[in-house]
Amino acid sequence: MFTDLVGSVKMYSKVSDTVAVDTVRKLDRQVQDILPKYKGRFIKSTGDGLLLTFEESPGAVRCARDIHLLCDVIAREQRQDIFVRIAAHTGEIFHGDGDIHGNSVNLSARLLTVTGACETCVTAESWATMAAEDRQGYVSHGPEVFKGFNKYSYVYRRPNPNPMTDVTIRPDSGAEDDSTMFVVEAMPKHQKYALVLEHPQVNKTIEIKEGETHVVGRAPECNTVIPDRMFSGTHAAFAVVEGVLWVFDLQSSNGVMYRGRRIKRRKPIDKNSMVQLPTGTIQVKLQ
Repeated sequence: MFTDLVGSVKMYSKVSDTVAVDTVRKLDRQVQDILPKYKGRFIKSTGDGLLLTFEESPGAVRCARDIHLLCDVIAREQRQDIFVRIAAHTGEIFHGDGDIHGNSVNLSARLLTVTGACETCVTAESWATMAAEDRQGYVSHGPEVFKGFNKYSYVYRRPNPNPMTDVTIRPDSGAEDDSTMFVVEAMPKHQKYALVLEHPQVNKTIEIKEGETHVVGRAPECNTVIPDRMFSGTHAAFAVVEGVLWVFDLQSSNGVMYRGRRIKRRKPIDKNSMVQLPTGTIQVKLQ
C-alpha cells in the first residue's frame, strides 16, 4: 500500500519549512503507531508518503480509513490543509535490501496516479478479500490500463468525506474524468468487438473479447506493433470490460483522438465509431 501527501508544495509555501516538516513527521509517526493494530509493516518513506505492507487486505483498507481520519485531526489541530491519497493492491511481493519488489508493488504505485486527494483506491484483487462492512463507501471506478502492464486492472474507489474537516476545504478528486460509470451503465453491451486498423504500414482486423486487453505501439512487447515514430513504445490499449469497449492512452506523446477530442486517460467507446491514432485510424465494429 502506498500513501501520498497531496499538495505538499503548497503547504510548504504557506507555512515555514519547520512547521511543514513537523506536520509531515507527526503524521508519519502516527501512521506507524497504528500499523500493529492492522498487522501492517512500514517499509520505507517515499518522500511525500509511505510504502506499507499488510498481512491481509482488510487490514490495509481499515488502516487506510484511519490514516484519513488522522489527517482530519491534524488538519483541525494545525488549522492547515493536509490531504493524503492511498492506493492498495493485493499480490505477491519480494523482499530484499530493506525494500520490496515485484509487479504488485509497481501496480500499487501506478494505482496511486489515478487516486484523488482524500481517496482510497483498491484493485479487484484487494476488493475480493474485503468484508462487506469494509466495502461500504466504495464505488466502482472501472478499468484502468497502466503503462508497463498488458492487462487492465479493475479499480474501486472510496471518497473520504468527513464532517470533522470543517476547518479545511477538500480538493476535488484527481481521479475524476469524463468516463463516469453512470455513462457506461447506459451503453449497449457486447461480448466481442472487431478493431479495424488502417495504417500506411499495418492493416489488420483485431478481434477482442470480454476480459481481454490489446496494446498497440512501437515496442516489440505490444500485441500489435506499429513501426511508426509518431507512436510511443506502448501507445494505447483497448479492453472489453463487462461488455463495454474501452480505449486507454498510455501516457503517449502524440495521443489518441475520439470524436474530435484527445482522450485524457481512458474512454468507453461505441460500436461503429472511429479512434484517431497519430497516423491511421481504428474503426470499431461488432464481431
